[in-house]
Amino acid sequence: MPVSPPSFLQLRLSAHNDGETGEQERHDIDALLVNDPQARAQQDSLKRGTEAGRRFFEDLLKEPVPLEMVRTIKNAPLPRRAVRLPNGPRSPVAFRPSGPQALAGCLLFLALGGGIGYMFGANPAGPDISALAAPASDERDWLDDVVATYRLYERQPKHLAEIGPDGKADILEWLTTNTGVGFRIPDLSESGLTFAGARLVAAKGHPLGVLFYKRSDGDGDVVAITFAKSSPDLGKSIEDIRSDTALVSWNTALATYVVVGPSSAADLDDIAAKAAGLI
Repeated sequence: MPVSPPSFLQLRLSAHNDGETGEQERHDIDALLVNDPQARAQQDSLKRGTEAGRRFFEDLLKEPVPLEMVRTIKNAPLPRRAVRLPNGPRSPVAFRPSGPQALAGCLLFLALGGGIGYMFGANPAGPDISALAAPASDERDWLDDVVATYRLYERQPKHLAEIGPDGKADILEWLTTNTGVGFRIPDLSESGLTFAGARLVAAKGHPLGVLFYKRSDGDGDVVAITFAKSSPDLGKSIEDIRSDTALVSWNTALATYVVVGPSSAADLDDIAAKAAGLI
């Protein structure tokens, strides 16, 4: 259904709401709003539309960056340096709009802003914008606990594990008994990772085994392999980034595994693939 362009009054009200009017215009609109109920109703509608649009774009900014994009950015070649030509003077290009061009640009941005606010505000019976966001699932709640556990302990190198790397036999018995998951501690030295110990925590009511690894290089980043007994609410395999933390998960008939590490780690899916074949 086509949306009619905003009226002159709606453009004036939109500019007034955004603080983009002169003093005389502001006084005129204030007087109009006092005496004209229809103008007040249109102003309230525009304010609601502007707020709904702001929330919508804020929600878009919170969406996680795909792991593939992180890899692409990390592996992209550096830009070539600019080469100065041997002959001829440099001629910098500068855009200096004329008075009419500047006025036309201002009117264009004003019309666009008013139009967006009008479209959101003029259709109060339309779909709720909050419905565009995917509802939080049980899987995401469980993974939130996994991420929180990783972030808590990776910042405490002196207290990273409950049982250190020398107690592998105790770790196997302890975590197998409490999680119900039979596993092996994978050797990930080919990926530059050294086993650093283990913990037992809880994620959404499920016992969660955590195996910690440290990068052998100077960065000393921590990567964790977590596992829990599979249940219907643990969801399917995913790759995700939440703030500065990346996740790669996979499932077997008996367990769900998640490799967690810094979002800058471009090899996290390779680590997950190796761990899946060794654990």
